Amino acid sequence: MPIEPSGYATLSAMITPAIFMTANGSLIISTSNRMARIVDRIRVLNDRGDELCRGSSGLDFVPERRGHLRDQLVLSEWRSDRVRYALMMLYLAFAMFVGTSLMLAVDTLVGNRRLMAATATGLSVGGVAMLLAASVNLVREALAALRSTRLEIRFYRGLQARREAEGRCAGG
Repeated sequence: MPIEPSGYATLSAMITPAIFMTANGSLIISTSNRMARIVDRIRVLNDRGDELCRGSSGLDFVPERRGHLRDQLVLSEWRSDRVRYALMMLYLAFAMFVGTSLMLAVDTLVGNRRLMAATATGLSVGGVAMLLAASVNLVREALAALRSTRLEIRFYRGLQARREAEGRCAGG
């Protein structure tokens, strides 16, 4: 049984949301990995904070380190919120693209009703909007990650400078 020309148009129209679903799936995977790295970082910071509070770390400048850890935890929490929002939006976008494909298929089955095509278009536009919003959150998170790294480097350099000034730096 050959496919009618309108069926070809439907299949062609269904390919576009499938391409968006593939791209969206890649973003979901990479964003989930980002979330896992943030969670790991928070756990490391919490463990280091516990060591500092118990005095079992053997590190110098404990009050400064605890303050730095607090700042890093606040920043990590903010980053995890951005990634969480992005993941929610990516999953919603994925659902909207799936809905778009389903609406196009149902539209063909029921005889090309304009309401279903309008619904498919609305879902598609919603999915693209969710992708945009997720991307904005991911950019904000990436910038915060860089800011966090710079703060760590600056903090470490400050500790090194204090050690050197006090003559406590080994080898120097």
